[in-house]
Amino acid sequence: MRIGVVGSGGRAAACLEGFAAVEGCEPVAVSARNAATGSKLARQYRLELLGDWRELVQRDDVDAVAISTFNDSHGPITIAALEAGKHVYVEYPLARRPEEGARILELAASGEQVVRTTHAEPLSPPHQALKAVVADRGPLLTGLFVRLTPGRGARPEILFNLAISGPPALFFAYQVYPLVDLFGPAAWVEAHAEYGELNRDGGYRRFVNQVNVGFAAGGTHQWTWAGGIDIAAAEQYQRLVLAGGSLLHRDGAWQQSSTSGEEPVPVTEAGGQTLEALFAADVEADGDGWRQDLQRAFQAAQIGWAAERAAQAGGRVRI
Repeated sequence: MRIGVVGSGGRAAACLEGFAAVEGCEPVAVSARNAATGSKLARQYRLELLGDWRELVQRDDVDAVAISTFNDSHGPITIAALEAGKHVYVEYPLARRPEEGARILELAASGEQVVRTTHAEPLSPPHQALKAVVADRGPLLTGLFVRLTPGRGARPEILFNLAISGPPALFFAYQVYPLVDLFGPAAWVEAHAEYGELNRDGGYRRFVNQVNVGFAAGGTHQWTWAGGIDIAAAEQYQRLVLAGGSLLHRDGAWQQSSTSGEEPVPVTEAGGQTLEALFAADVEADGDGWRQDLQRAFQAAQIGWAAERAAQAGGRVRI
């Protein structure tokens, strides 16, 4: 399978490294808007460098397109690649806009091309262990996630841009996707958003976002993200309250909590498979497991899209 990569930042480099290690995969070209980083990657992997991703998705010597660029590009490039008959491996979130996500699902349903997002939960032993516990102790009653940070940390400047990356509820899809995988799609979303030093091009220095979700299967969850605030150090808290007990994320691991005490969620060792290898296996086996993962990626992005509309409207958005 010959791979063309769109992007040349850190995630694109990791993607190329991942595919280069998979037997039967051959990176052949890279498209980059940044000539300096694009040239470096092209030299490192001996790839042809292209300036326009549209040229890459139309090439006959590219079987699959890996997309590791800005969020607002995910949808258009994925759609163009699928329409050109290419398999797609795309960074989350699936798309910046709901109509793009809907079109991707439509193309994936009607064609033979595989579409996999980079949500790691299908291969994550801690998440799979959590899923087993939730299945035993559910249903969900309520949940809470809070993250407070004094700045951006290692996140790139472009991430804090409403026009390009979307609201935090969308680019923090890695916090939303696990809950969708555990409890199913959302039925409604309420949201509040504030942005400090918001400029004309959509960039901002500080934000506070609160998102409340009601799941179609029952139960609610609240996310609070605040960045660039006056705080000494980052703080994070997460709890899930189920009918048969609670789950608390502490020191990087999940704990089961009930009136009888606490104990860790038992986790088995990782199998060692990468998402790039899983994508290659999806294409090789012509299975449909990826379709379920794609649907969950869409449902996770739906919460971000709905949160943006709800914050603008100041009310509840039904999905």
